[in-house]
Amino acid sequence: MRELRPNFAALGVSVRFITIGSQAKADAFCAPAGAAGLCIGDESKASYRALGFEEFNLLRIFTDPALRKRRAENKAAGFKQDWGATKLKDSAQLPGAAFIDSEGIVRWIYRGHHPGDLPPMREMLEIARLNA
Repeated sequence: MRELRPNFAALGVSVRFITIGSQAKADAFCAPAGAAGLCIGDESKASYRALGFEEFNLLRIFTDPALRKRRAENKAAGFKQDWGATKLKDSAQLPGAAFIDSEGIVRWIYRGHHPGDLPPMREMLEIARLNA
């Protein structure tokens, strides 16, 4: 996201990340990734429910092939799960992404199928170009 932030801004698109937990936890989690000020804490997961993001069957967390592939990609890029800061129930929350216009209308939505399932930011930039 750091590299593409100017591209989103040039389109007039404001990118925000919803995270599970308090605003203080969101700030602490996002700052090291260069996303300070872009993260919004959602302790009750109300936004996840409103957008229809489901939960993952945790029995599949180490066996799902797509998740294993994504985990390896993230590890190669220098990212890892902080299990000490993760509540087991929260780790089951599936991710998603949405393009919501200035009127509050959802123009595009992606609901993840495993905990690491999000479209690449370049793909979301193209979607933003089509919807901006």
